Amino acid sequence: MTPPLDRAAFAGVRVVELAQYVFVPGGGAILADFGAEVIKIEEPKGGDPYRSLQINDGRQTPSANLAMELNNRGKKSLALDLKSPEGREVFFQLIATADVFLTSIRPDAIERLGLGVDALRKHNPKLIYVRGNGLGFHGEEANRPGYDASCFWARGGFADVLRARGAEHPVHPRPALGDHAGAANMALGVATALFRRERTGQPSVIDISLLSTAMWILSADLTLSATPGYNERVAGANVTQQPLMRAMRCSDGRWLQLMLLDPARYWPGLCERIGHPELIDHPRYATVALRAENGVELYDVLAGIFARKPARVWGEALAGWDAPWEYIQSISEVAQDPQARANGYLFDVEVSDGTKVQLVAGPMSIDGSPAPIDPRRAPLKGEHTDDLLGGLGLDPARLERLRADGVIA
Repeated sequence: MTPPLDRAAFAGVRVVELAQYVFVPGGGAILADFGAEVIKIEEPKGGDPYRSLQINDGRQTPSANLAMELNNRGKKSLALDLKSPEGREVFFQLIATADVFLTSIRPDAIERLGLGVDALRKHNPKLIYVRGNGLGFHGEEANRPGYDASCFWARGGFADVLRARGAEHPVHPRPALGDHAGAANMALGVATALFRRERTGQPSVIDISLLSTAMWILSADLTLSATPGYNERVAGANVTQQPLMRAMRCSDGRWLQLMLLDPARYWPGLCERIGHPELIDHPRYATVALRAENGVELYDVLAGIFARKPARVWGEALAGWDAPWEYIQSISEVAQDPQARANGYLFDVEVSDGTKVQLVAGPMSIDGSPAPIDPRRAPLKGEHTDDLLGGLGLDPARLERLRADGVIA
């Protein structure tokens, strides 16, 4: 495996992040994982509001704000009042040294602050400008507020396509599902822009939205929807024609997920391994077309068979079969999955009081490892203010004056 420091793909890249909550900060965390210096700009009094958000879902522990640690690991924090003239002056000095600017501030608000693309490029013509929002940066709704559950889950179609037929309420989203998918897209956008600038010298403006992220993930459904005669409800219900790609409940209440996408190939092996070879040439199930035509009936037959034994027994029967199936795992089981451990998908950091916290690595592995090259906790608000501004040439006397005026913290 490549030594950690040799995996620092973004070493020497300075990223200035003016963003809150999860979506854009998550992208910054991925960049920090692989060596970028990511400087998080925070308001001096409260900092990122995610620091104090109270949802009562367990993210706040006695030792750590787990959401802040997950999405801000490895960064530096600069507490700076961007609404003050002096604060903006200092910010522009910082921008002049940066390669990338990340922001989640809405278009109108960022322009009111005087921090739009043209304004920052006056101080750094080669700056890569990356922005994320809910609904994209064109059209009448570009300035609407948007979060994961509203723009990705609801407007992006997930709440509807994942709702079970006949269910009274839409499915409730898990925390930051679209945020983290969008964060990975943002990291890709930064990498693409850095590559383009290296090759051509041209900086880019990169736009990522929660809506665009949802549409890409659901692109198979959306593409199908443009075909003649498409019926949304029928398309969403055709799972009944795919009995070999469904979950089977076992006698102990656990589930197995079959995903036999090539049913002609896998049908004989399935029948043999579940102990019913007579089904292979059954007159109602012998071909792909017959299994689709009689899908509801066949699912009931298979479900009845799987319901007779516990999941462990079925797992032993299917073990060694070169076919795609899996146990449906709980989150606690995923956290202990031996494959996740073998691939380094989880890692530990020490938070400010020395407690170890387990975090999840980003979705890509570089030279054998997805974990940060130098796992470090999220910064305390303003923790690096003096060091960063000292590096810009601000002397201690000026720092004290700025601190007394509330411009920095």
